Amino acid sequence: MTEQELIALIMVQTDGYLGYPFNRPNQKSGVIFSVIKHRSTHKMIAMVYTKLDQLFVDAKLLPEHSESLRLLKGVMPGQHLNNHYWTTINVTTTELTRTELVNVIAESAKLTA
Repeated sequence: MTEQELIALIMVQTDGYLGYPFNRPNQKSGVIFSVIKHRSTHKMIAMVYTKLDQLFVDAKLLPEHSESLRLLKGVMPGQHLNNHYWTTINVTTTELTRTELVNVIAESAKLTA
């Protein structure tokens, strides 16, 4: 899955919109953080980025769900947000299936609504 495919999947599933609140104007190199937010509340649903040729997504999950997922390869505490509620998934290497990833996105959208 590419970064653009993941962003499109999240936006279609959540009817969110895309923004870049963490990037400096005219930023030419480094990591670009693509943030998908709710249209109605403007709260963040997920953050997608590529770092060292690895695709990542940060999503908000219930703590007990986060703990169980973190036992899987490619799933770790949130790298950029409160790691009690946010989980970072290395989409490139994760053991999560596409269906499980879709469910993670749905949970994040519900928790951030």
